[in-house]
Amino acid sequence: MASVPGQHIGILREENIALRQILGYRLGTLTSSPYRLPSIGQSLPGTCIKDILLVGVDVDTGGGYEVISEGQSFHIGISIFDTRSLTKQLQDLSDAVKSYQFINNNSKPCRWAAKSFLFGESNLIELADLPASFSLLTQGRDYVLVAHGIDADIKFFNNLNPEIANGACYILDTVKAAQYPLQLYYRYSLESLLDEFNICYAKLHAAGNDAHFALKALLMIAVRDGQMASAPETTTPIHQDLFRILDAIAHAPVATPIWTEIPPTTSHTPQTKPKLGIYAKRRLRAAVKAARRASQELPYHTDELNGQGDHDGENQYKTAGGLPP
Repeated sequence: MASVPGQHIGILREENIALRQILGYRLGTLTSSPYRLPSIGQSLPGTCIKDILLVGVDVDTGGGYEVISEGQSFHIGISIFDTRSLTKQLQDLSDAVKSYQFINNNSKPCRWAAKSFLFGESNLIELADLPASFSLLTQGRDYVLVAHGIDADIKFFNNLNPEIANGACYILDTVKAAQYPLQLYYRYSLESLLDEFNICYAKLHAAGNDAHFALKALLMIAVRDGQMASAPETTTPIHQDLFRILDAIAHAPVATPIWTEIPPTTSHTPQTKPKLGIYAKRRLRAAVKAARRASQELPYHTDELNGQGDHDGENQYKTAGGLPP
C-alpha cells in the first residue's frame, strides 16, 4: 500500500467537536478547535450533557434517493438514544437504544428487511405518514440525526418532508466522526467500525438494524475519543463513569440469529437401504461366486485361518486364562 501523508491521518472533524459538546467531555477543546458550533440544545440539570435525543436513521431502497418514484419500496430505520438515561440507573442496558423499522409495501426487499429486523416487528405504513411517526417518536424533544454515510438519507427526508432534517439541532455522520479517534486516513464501512469496537451485530442492510448499530458505534466513537486524551478533565470519576456507561450500552446483548454451516435435520425418519436394479443384482451374484471360487483355490482352509486347526495354540490360550497373549 502506498504511503499516506501524515496530515491526512485522523483529521479532527466538526462532528468530533459536536459529539464532545453533546456528551459533555473534553469541553476545553471546544474553544481551541477551528470549528465554531452554536450550542446544541440545553444541558441536563447539574451536568454538562445536553438534553438531546440521538436519533439514528437509515433509509434503504432499490431505487435512487433523488426522487421518490411511484411504487418504489423503502425500509426505514429509526433508533433513539435519550441522553436523559445517562442520569438514571438503567435496569436493562438493552433498552437504552430503542429501535423501529418502517416498510412501505410488501415487496421482496421489504419482506426481507421485516424478516431480518432484530428489534421487534416492522411497521407497514404509507410514506406520507412517516413524518407523523417520526414526530411521535421524538415527542417535541431536541434531536440530533445520526447515520453512517448520511447524505443519501438526508436526500430522502428532504424529498419526503424537509422539516425532519431542518428540525435537527445537528446532523452527525459516523463515517466522519470515526476518523479522528481511530486515526484513519480512509473511511470505514459500518461493518468495519463495529468490528473495530467489538460490537456484536447481525443482518446489516436491513435499515432498522443499520440505524441501531450506527448509533451504538457513535457511542463507542465518543468513548475512544474521550479516552485518547490525557487531559485531567477526561480522567475524573465523572468522565470515567460516563465512558463506562456508554461502553456498556454499546455492548449490551443483542439477540442475534445463530447460523450453522449444516442445517439441522428436520425429519427423523430412518433412512432405507437403496434398492438394487436387476443388473446390479446380477453383478453382485457374479462377484460372490467369483469370491467363492478364489477361496477354494487358496493353499489353506478357512478354519485354519480362524485358528481352529492349531490345537497347541488353543490349549495355550486356555492355559493363559482363555485370552491370547
